[in-house]
Amino acid sequence: MNIAYFKDVDILYFEVLPQTAAHSWEAQPGVNINMSEDGRIVGIEIENASDRVDMSVLRVGNFPGIVHSAKGTTQ
Repeated sequence: MNIAYFKDVDILYFEVLPQTAAHSWEAQPGVNINMSEDGRIVGIEIENASDRVDMSVLRVGNFPGIVHSAKGTTQ
């Protein structure tokens, strides 16, 4: 899973699967769920993120303890 913030367009994106979305469902105005052809969630997009999310607390990485991922284990 990857998290990206695109400051120039104020979009916060959570990539759940590294796939291209086949279609999108607007869960609520400005929150889009991107789906694969077979119905799996591949990403979640939040428009106008700085108005919806406290960006000052957004942290990527530096998780406490051991983090397990498909690429191995890190501290």
